[in-house]
Amino acid sequence: MGGWSTISDDEFERVKGLAEDARKACEDHDPVTFHHSVRVAHWSVLLASRLVGFGLSRLRRLEITAMLHDYGKNFVDPKVLAKSGPLDEAEWFQMRNHPELGITHLPVPLDYVAHEGIRWHHKYYNGGGYPEGDVKGVDLPLEARLISVADVFDALTSKRPYRVEHPAFTPSEALDIMRNMSGRQLDPSLVSLFDAVYKGECERVGGAAGAQTMQLMSILGVEIQRARDILKRIIGSFDLRNPLRGRVAEPVLNELIAKLERTNLDRGSAENIARSVLALPLKETFAPDDLEPLRGSAGPTGAMVGHHFEVRLALRNRERDTSYLKVVVYKGRLWLCISETTDDAIEVRLAR
Repeated sequence: MGGWSTISDDEFERVKGLAEDARKACEDHDPVTFHHSVRVAHWSVLLASRLVGFGLSRLRRLEITAMLHDYGKNFVDPKVLAKSGPLDEAEWFQMRNHPELGITHLPVPLDYVAHEGIRWHHKYYNGGGYPEGDVKGVDLPLEARLISVADVFDALTSKRPYRVEHPAFTPSEALDIMRNMSGRQLDPSLVSLFDAVYKGECERVGGAAGAQTMQLMSILGVEIQRARDILKRIIGSFDLRNPLRGRVAEPVLNELIAKLERTNLDRGSAENIARSVLALPLKETFAPDDLEPLRGSAGPTGAMVGHHFEVRLALRNRERDTSYLKVVVYKGRLWLCISETTDDAIEVRLAR
């Protein structure tokens, strides 16, 4: 860590840019994990900022480390990464090697990375996990333990092909699972801290999904830009106002939806984003008869909450899919579904 305090803000931003480019390359190799490392970095820094001993330089180093924690997957066969169901022994050998591969091929100067945080982020608190080595408990580097907690939470709340029966968990379900991992896979003190940080930073500003903490304002924009990048590879350069320009819509729409589904999007969300990017009519997610009146400052007319605009709706139809981070259409615009609760009706919060 020597010399970090003398490095300028401009130099940090330059190196962070290198890490961001490397992260994007890794996600192109493994599209299922779209934006995963950004969220892991955010959660890791949020946790570490509550700990004694994490000044600005160490937090910056952690942010870059967390952003690159899965960089080694760039050197793993994409068929292994996308496999539905359990891996065989040879596939597991590849997967277990990705932390070391990430360090070996580090795309930024070593001074900016806590490389032991990458090496041990899949090592269990009780000594299990990988890679092999007689290290456990508080002997595991703190950066690795922080990244592990953030990594597990984001993996649980994101769609994963290896969880065939339950592709993604709600944040509440994920926290319950993590409590059961406490003391075995995860550092118990950091699980307790994460629980407290989550409640304090997330539920306070927009429901259980944590609108402000997860930086939801940027997610729609990121997803739309990803769709535009994919569309450019499908049809070449295009006019944003008239992307199809005489082309038959259906084949382009179907191909774009299929490619977007390879990222962390369900089919409905992928279709809504694809239609928006192609300037096609959007289909309302909620029928008027599905909606119940809901009182409050962020009711059907909406209100600013934290740094995002939020609408709260109550649905009569419990069969509606209002999953966490689902992209929906409400009154002709794209929104991100950030939370839901079940009581007499389903309360849905939409953010943009």
